[in-house]
Amino acid sequence: MIYHRKANERGRVNFGWLQGRHTFSFGHYYDPNHMGFENLRVINDDQIAGGKGFDTHPHKDMEIITFVTEGVLEHKDTLGSHALIKPGEIQIMSAGTGIFHSEFNHLEDRPTTLFQIWVEPNKLGVKPRYEQYDYSSRKLRNGLTLLVTPQGGKEIASIYADAEISLGHYEDGKDIDLKLNSQKSYWLQVVSGSISFNDSKLVRGDGLAIKSETELKLKSDEESEFLLFELG
Repeated sequence: MIYHRKANERGRVNFGWLQGRHTFSFGHYYDPNHMGFENLRVINDDQIAGGKGFDTHPHKDMEIITFVTEGVLEHKDTLGSHALIKPGEIQIMSAGTGIFHSEFNHLEDRPTTLFQIWVEPNKLGVKPRYEQYDYSSRKLRNGLTLLVTPQGGKEIASIYADAEISLGHYEDGKDIDLKLNSQKSYWLQVVSGSISFNDSKLVRGDGLAIKSETELKLKSDEESEFLLFELG
């Protein structure tokens, strides 16, 4: 089973300083047909105006991943973490028993764009934690770069969830042949570029929900990137 979640059908928010598209129900956007996929609960595609952002707010018992595609995001939390997140880096925060944090566009003169992702944890009440890694030096061309696993590793973030996240980066005209485990579920989220899938063109914001498949065949129509979630 493969289901195409089209970018232009996602929920939309516009608060002036924040332009966002929601793959799944979130905040003011509610669609009972799109409440998440397996333990993947949130994929928000956000653009934050210069110098603006989210004031300090709480989270509990959620694995929260931030993937910046343009600009610089400034993060502060009650653990004492204070970090700048840029393209080429992956950030994860385990909210656990409870954490407060803020996120602002560190740049005053231009927007910062990012995907914020929530994954439901497989363990509740953990000690809150923060991790951030630069993966740019090991980023593969025409292949998958592992970003997040339950075990973590060198320059790989760990997560309290049955999930792995990889970044696919493919040059123009490349065939993309992904081998899948039919016992797992997958979500593919396009980050940039254009990718052919059957008779469809996938662009930023498009997603594919995948179940009971052993492979996925795509083709990059230009230099393209996507996030691949292995779930379960």
